[in-house]
Amino acid sequence: MSEQKSIIPLKNLVGKTDAQIFLIVGPPGSGKEEIESQYINDGFIEKNNGAIVTTDSFPTEIIEKMKQLGTNPSTFISAKQLQFIDAFSYRTGEKVDKNGLAVDNIRDLTGISVFIKKLIDTNEKLRLVINTLSTISIYNSGVSILDFTQAQAARLKQKQHSGLIIVQEGMMDDKVIQGIKTFVDGVIEFRLVEDTKGTLERKLRVVYAPTIRKSGWIELYR
Repeated sequence: MSEQKSIIPLKNLVGKTDAQIFLIVGPPGSGKEEIESQYINDGFIEKNNGAIVTTDSFPTEIIEKMKQLGTNPSTFISAKQLQFIDAFSYRTGEKVDKNGLAVDNIRDLTGISVFIKKLIDTNEKLRLVINTLSTISIYNSGVSILDFTQAQAARLKQKQHSGLIIVQEGMMDDKVIQGIKTFVDGVIEFRLVEDTKGTLERKLRVVYAPTIRKSGWIELYR
């Protein structure tokens, strides 16, 4: 990815992002992680704190991606304006830091929920990202996933916080996806499209939202 390119901000697509929860769906490599980083970066500008539940990568990898987008999150991390709930690092076999926001098993939905609730309750303005719910779904039942996701969405809305729930296309039961759609404020789909030169382009579209500023499939990069 060229560092000169900028990613379209979510507010340019849907207008209001405060107190809104969006479901993000698409195949691997389609730009979901990029919109996540941009979403958190934009939150810092708007005096929002950020929290990321990471299930597919180390927090350090997310930090590097944010740097590529032009924001060094080190200061925000030091000030606890950006925190990670780490549900990935335990897979390395190393002992999880019990003093940090980390679980030692991705099946531990209760542990993840406790950490999320703590951040929701202790932040005035929070942007929460779950990346990805689909990985969590591999290890937990559909009913458990729906209960877990609905609980987090309800907590966010109660405190007027915002959130992104990221899902890898084709990894979750469609009934679970449809259930999640009933309690989020909007859905954004991503896809990879090959142009005439054989280059893959990343595109997205707002399926629905309270306000839609750009309709149809558009480029991820401005």
